[in-house]
Amino acid sequence: MNIFYDRGIYVEGSKVRFVVDPTGPIKGSVDFVLVTHGHSDHMSRYVLRHRVVATRETFTAMSIRHGGVPTRRMTVAPGDVVEVDGAQIAVFEAGHILGSVMYLVEVDGLQILFTGDFNTAGTILTDAAEPVERPDVLVMEATYGDPAYVFPNRAELYNELLDVVEKYAGDGGVAIAAYPLGKAQEVAKLFGARAGAHASVARYNRAFGISTSGGGDVIIVPSLRAAPPRRFKIEVSGWYAEEGLRRRAAEEGVYGIPLSDHSDFPSLVEFVRETSPRLVYTVYGFSERLSRHLRRLGYRAYTIPGAAGLVKFF
Repeated sequence: MNIFYDRGIYVEGSKVRFVVDPTGPIKGSVDFVLVTHGHSDHMSRYVLRHRVVATRETFTAMSIRHGGVPTRRMTVAPGDVVEVDGAQIAVFEAGHILGSVMYLVEVDGLQILFTGDFNTAGTILTDAAEPVERPDVLVMEATYGDPAYVFPNRAELYNELLDVVEKYAGDGGVAIAAYPLGKAQEVAKLFGARAGAHASVARYNRAFGISTSGGGDVIIVPSLRAAPPRRFKIEVSGWYAEEGLRRRAAEEGVYGIPLSDHSDFPSLVEFVRETSPRLVYTVYGFSERLSRHLRRLGYRAYTIPGAAGLVKFF
């Protein structure tokens, strides 16, 4: 079997060839495509031409972003086990955003777990991702795979966000910058009808049945650039776990809160410990740092290079 990365994770078995989360043109013929969630760095428009396995929420995001869904598609949900072209695929909650899943795929007698982006801390919108025991190969994200990134308890972060909004909402209102698909729905759920939403956020909120008022003293925007003038600015991002960044943002009038829909560094390491795979491949973010740390702990762990190009591992 071959596994390689080329703007997507390709798997070539003896009788099946597929790709997970392609972000560019799909290389060669594939039997099917697995999409873990609807973010643009895991799903390109090129998937529309292929047979795609994804959740209902991911197909909804695909329709919003790319204007349609594949004619050939299989809709799955956590707990499902399906067979596609001889490959058995089990689906698990990833906890990242609405509709995000992990796939455990059995090919040629090997079980490979693809995490996509995942979060082991439950949110007001998603259940926590849980380890899938003893796959042969774990292909996992490493977005925050550096020891600097340790997130506070989520309830504490919610309370901090609520407190800051209460403090500043009466003085011209508050703009909260959050990624349009994912944290924006979490923030909208937290504030309910009190919050308004920028059009790029509102279209996802409507699609997922999350109501906002359309106005008020709190507005959710896709970026700080979209914040209305004279509003107090808050941004939610895991990168604010780095104190230097948070301090610099404060100097520019932005209150940063390290609310993330990814797992932090300790949670990534704990996920590997509880999963107990024979082999680990890390991808995205601090891939090399995480794989190096895992090797120090005794795991066979290697990074998948992020640059396009054929890299074979088996």
